[in-house]
Amino acid sequence: MGRRRQGGSGGAGGRRVAVVVLGDIGRSPRMQYHALALARRGHWVDLVGYGESRPMEAVLQEERIALRHMRVPGLLAAAPRALFGVAGPLKAAWQALALLWLLLASIPRPDVILVQNPPAIPTLPVARVCAWLTGSRLIVDWHNYGYTVLGLRLGAEHPAVALAQRIERLFGRHAYAHLCVTGAMASDLRDRWQVSGRLVVLRDRPPRHFRRLDADETHALWSRLLRDPQLARLKQAVAGWRAGGSLGPLDSLLTTRTGAGGPAALRADRPMLVVSSTSWTADEDFSILLRALALYDARAVAVAGAGAALLPPLAVLITGKGPLRAHYEAEIGRLGLRRVCVATAWLSAEDYPLCLGTADLGVSLHTSTSGLDLPMKVVDMLGCGAPVCAYRFPCIGELVTPANGLVFADAEELARQMQDLAASQRGAGGGGLYARLFRGAAAFRAVDWDAGYAPVLRLVEQQP
Repeated sequence: MGRRRQGGSGGAGGRRVAVVVLGDIGRSPRMQYHALALARRGHWVDLVGYGESRPMEAVLQEERIALRHMRVPGLLAAAPRALFGVAGPLKAAWQALALLWLLLASIPRPDVILVQNPPAIPTLPVARVCAWLTGSRLIVDWHNYGYTVLGLRLGAEHPAVALAQRIERLFGRHAYAHLCVTGAMASDLRDRWQVSGRLVVLRDRPPRHFRRLDADETHALWSRLLRDPQLARLKQAVAGWRAGGSLGPLDSLLTTRTGAGGPAALRADRPMLVVSSTSWTADEDFSILLRALALYDARAVAVAGAGAALLPPLAVLITGKGPLRAHYEAEIGRLGLRRVCVATAWLSAEDYPLCLGTADLGVSLHTSTSGLDLPMKVVDMLGCGAPVCAYRFPCIGELVTPANGLVFADAEELARQMQDLAASQRGAGGGGLYARLFRGAAAFRAVDWDAGYAPVLRLVEQQP
């Protein structure tokens, strides 16, 4: 069920912590950050979850982290949506047995079980039982409420959603500690759920390796990425936007070299690079972004050649995997854009932050099922120094502020924001809007994940 490493438990050798996510480890950055922070402190970590994609290289190289992979039978994993009522309970039962085996028999007894929620079922019941049987401390990391995610699939009034809420509340209320991604979630857990245990607001923060790339690094990155077939359309579009209709041997997406072996510099005729990240699921309406891009494109075509009023073309990269990707790719192909090019790709855990570190703007379409969580992708974007345009919902102000980004409610508002930011960045108006948000994004990353992790370390290390 995974690779095993030797390690102690407690004492001078550090505590043993089971970090549990009933999802793909490689697509669970916050849980990987937990594992890394704990391991670097000297604790031994068993990182439990699915091995569908490659985790961060730092996780793979850390000797105090052991990956413990769970598996779901193929028939249950691939069951169609129409069979969810049958396959869902069977999958949960299988997951419960597999997780019980891992926590009780497969790994050394943990001193602490740190579990991500959602999914709540079967994670929270199994974690509670295992913590009771092993005498481990249970820490629940509340990313959202699982029953609200289920409600998106089945409808908020479905009986299964009401049952899921009762189970989540019953098994999630009592723990040694509760970590919350927002202050609003901590307040809700305290006031509405009346949880027992310590409440700690642990906001998502960028890890240390998320940063802005300089011109030479940007040139090297995009010289390599443009060889990827997924991104070939970006190269073709950028070449077509240039006066000569081609990219020279010293040119990349955003940069050029002054000579063979010479330093790189940003090109004056470069496109504005817009990056968005998604899981291609129903909780993100990407048609908003596509309509906004169509509006931007129409305006950019209309003002082309108008001197200072020129809007730069947009190179848009949408990263991620998910069920609706093919649907939106077909929509993109029907737009007929002339000054905007959209490419979709799945980037490695190493290339993703590098790409963000070259972006001019990040766009988030995340909407919260509970109204209490925040999009990790926005943390990533700000952490790499890119200002953000984010969809407006109740909690977003805890992350996106007038100092580092803008919020929008519809495609028209997003299109206006992109136009204002593009014009401001290229010195064609905007009153310094882009420069102000760029400085705010840089200030955001001054406090990284490790700097804010001390409260969790105290919870793990405190003597019984």
